[in-house]
Amino acid sequence: MTPTPRCTQRRIEPGYLFSQHSLGTYRRCKRRFLLKYVDRQPWPCLEDENPLPYRRHLERGRVFHHWLARRHLGIDMSPIAQADQDPDLRRWWSAVERFDWAGLPSGLREAELPVVVPVGAYRLYARFDFLALDIGGDAVVVDWKTLENRPAQRTLRERMQTRLYLYALIAAGRVLAGGTPIDPDRAAMLYWFANFPEDTGVVYYSEAEYCRDEEMLSGLIEEIAHLPREGFEPTDDEQQCARCNYATLCHRESAAALTDAADWLDEEIDFAIELGEAQDLDY
Repeated sequence: MTPTPRCTQRRIEPGYLFSQHSLGTYRRCKRRFLLKYVDRQPWPCLEDENPLPYRRHLERGRVFHHWLARRHLGIDMSPIAQADQDPDLRRWWSAVERFDWAGLPSGLREAELPVVVPVGAYRLYARFDFLALDIGGDAVVVDWKTLENRPAQRTLRERMQTRLYLYALIAAGRVLAGGTPIDPDRAAMLYWFANFPEDTGVVYYSEAEYCRDEEMLSGLIEEIAHLPREGFEPTDDEQQCARCNYATLCHRESAAALTDAADWLDEEIDFAIELGEAQDLDY
């Protein structure tokens, strides 16, 4: 008798909410994805690392984003920023007050805008720091970055956040723009760096890139959903273990101490948002 083929079992059930952070993590280290997003494993502390500077930078980034969101509501945050005891926050706010707001589309402007779009049986989550668009015209997603280093333009163009956010912007375009689709060729993402305010990074989009990203995202999600547990192996690039507090679980403590080239801070600033509470839009 010919044995019946076994169906590939899904580890990630339909309806699961993926984000730029979870997909980016999977690409960098499958084991970290499993521990963080599937097992929800609490972080063990590295025995030889002082976490306070990391946590302070993390909290500083959250505060800065909160100030920007309140500014959009019309609240004058300058007195609060000037009275703050953190010199970095005061410096960042002084820089953001010189930002060219007039250079952005003005038809619709929203801060801290959550968007959920379907990809096959799954969902993609994006949270735009700031969205500015003109109905039937240009659309720009602005992302405020408090990174210590300014990434290269090529890195910005290919990073998961850029590709997912611009894809989500177009996929949700009719809803965001009141029934009018957003032309991919008129969409862009602008990265503003608090530590490098005069050196912004702009990534323009296109119809071809939208189709490319749809294929990439759907393929990556299907791969993750059907990967057996033993397939979630630690990365071979041990530089990725730097600043990863799961390194002790993978016996990579010595690798984590070698370099800080890989910085997971950008991922953690937004992880406090409870993705399970994100609401779908009606497409």
